[in-house]
Amino acid sequence: MPDGTIESSTPERYWYDGDDDDRTVALLEAVRRHRAAEAEMRRRLRVDMDMGDTDAAALRWIVAEERADRSPTSAGLARELGVTTAATVKIVARLIASGDLVREPHPTDRRVLLLRTLPEAHVRLRRTLGEMHDRMRRVAESFDPREQRVLIRFLDELAAAIAPPIEPEAAR
Repeated sequence: MPDGTIESSTPERYWYDGDDDDRTVALLEAVRRHRAAEAEMRRRLRVDMDMGDTDAAALRWIVAEERADRSPTSAGLARELGVTTAATVKIVARLIASGDLVREPHPTDRRVLLLRTLPEAHVRLRRTLGEMHDRMRRVAESFDPREQRVLIRFLDELAAAIAPPIEPEAAR
């Protein structure tokens, strides 16, 4: 079983009440299968790119910032990943050592160093994830717009149900 998953597809239906609707259970089981497949994909990414989840998340964020024509910085990366400055220094150092990233001086603020991906990082990402992303896009395109809206709503509401509840400001 992939790391980060707990199997629940047993004949006893441990996670579900006996009177749960079979379609509801089938839908939730499909979500569990997706999560297991995603965990396996992350494991393959770690092996294929010799990169941990945090480094991969950092690289994805830096690429997204570059594509959005924003200038990624270590401070922005720390905020995005929710890690300390010290942890960010280590992540950036690993990505530089792997040939995926360079630091460059900011054109107007000498106190800031910008992060820039190198062409080899894009080659490695495309080689590792490109075909999978194409298959995922084809699956998404196979649904008509109404079905896509329902799926988006389902996944967004499922994500909200999984997320920890937000405490009101006064309760803190």
